[in-house]
Amino acid sequence: MIDALYQQRNQSSAGATFYEVRPLPFTALDTNYLGIRATANAFLIDAPDGAVLCECGCAVSFDSLCTQLAQRGLKPRDLRALFVTHIHLDHAGSAGHFAREGVQVFVHPRGARHLMEPSRLIAGSRAVHGALYDQFYGDPIAIDAKLLHAVEHDALIEVAGLRVRAIETQGHARHHHAWTMRHAEHEGDDAELLFVGDVLGMISPGSSYISIPVPPSDIDIPAWRESIARLRALPRNTRAILTHGGERELGPHLDRFTARMNEELPLLATLVEVARTDAREADARYQAFLEARARAEGVSEALIASLLGRTFRSMNLDGIKHSINAGLFESSVE
Repeated sequence: MIDALYQQRNQSSAGATFYEVRPLPFTALDTNYLGIRATANAFLIDAPDGAVLCECGCAVSFDSLCTQLAQRGLKPRDLRALFVTHIHLDHAGSAGHFAREGVQVFVHPRGARHLMEPSRLIAGSRAVHGALYDQFYGDPIAIDAKLLHAVEHDALIEVAGLRVRAIETQGHARHHHAWTMRHAEHEGDDAELLFVGDVLGMISPGSSYISIPVPPSDIDIPAWRESIARLRALPRNTRAILTHGGERELGPHLDRFTARMNEELPLLATLVEVARTDAREADARYQAFLEARARAEGVSEALIASLLGRTFRSMNLDGIKHSINAGLFESSVE
C-alpha cells in the first residue's frame, strides 16, 4: 500500500504506475512576537509518523500555540519532538512548557545547560529587553535533563519518520544550529526543508526587507562566514525556512542576505566608534540608514517604529561593540 510518503505521478503506456516522494509539508504557527502578527513563527511539520515542531516562540506564546495546535487536532503531548535553532527567547522561550508536557527537546550543546537552568538566560534577556520583557517574552521553564538532547554538528536524528540533521551555524549565536529535515525513507541526502533560525536574518512582515540582528554578546563574524559557506554547500533550490520571514529559496536569499551584511557591517563598526563620543549622533545615523532601506523595500511606518526602533538599534550597536572588543569582528561575511 502506498502511504503518505508517496503520491501517484502518472501511468506509462504499458500501464505501470510511477510514484514520486511528496514534498514534506509544514504549517507556520504565529507566535505573535512583540505583539505583531506574522513577525515570527513556530513550524509544525506533518511527518509520516506524527507531528514535529521546530521553534516555539517566547514563553508568553505557549497558550496561543496550544490553541493553534488544537485547531489541528493536536495537544502539546502529541508532538514527537521539538527542535530549536538556538536558545534566544523568541525561538526557545516556551521549550520548557512543551517539555513539561513530555515533549523531547533538541538543541545545540551550548544551549542545553541554559534550558536546564535558565536563570542566566532570563537575566541576560531582561537586561537586553528591559520593560518589554514581561509583556512580550516571559520566563522560560527549566527542562528536565531526561527530555533534553544536546546535538552536535552533523549529527542525525530519526524521529516520526523524519531524518533530521544538525548544521552548526554560529555567528548570530554560539548555540545556533540550522536543521535539515527529510523523509527518512527518501533516497539521497538532500534536505527537503532547512530551518535556519536567525543565521540568515529576519524579513519584516509584508515586505522584502532583510534586517540583521546582532545582539550582544555572541556575535562572531568569522564564524558567521563559515556558517554561510556551509549553507552555500546545499542546493540553491533548498526550501529555507526563516523563523522571522517564512519560506524562501535558499540560493537567492543567501545572495541578498550576504549583500545586506556586507553593506551594514562596515557602517556598524564606524558607528560604534562615533558612539564612544556621541551616542546620539551614532543612533541618528543608524536610524536614517535603516529606515531609508526599510521604506524602499515595503516596510510600513508602524513596523519600522516597532521592529527597527531604538531598542533594536541599541542592541545591534552593543552587539558589534562586543564583537570588536572580543576580536571577532570583520567587515564582511564573504
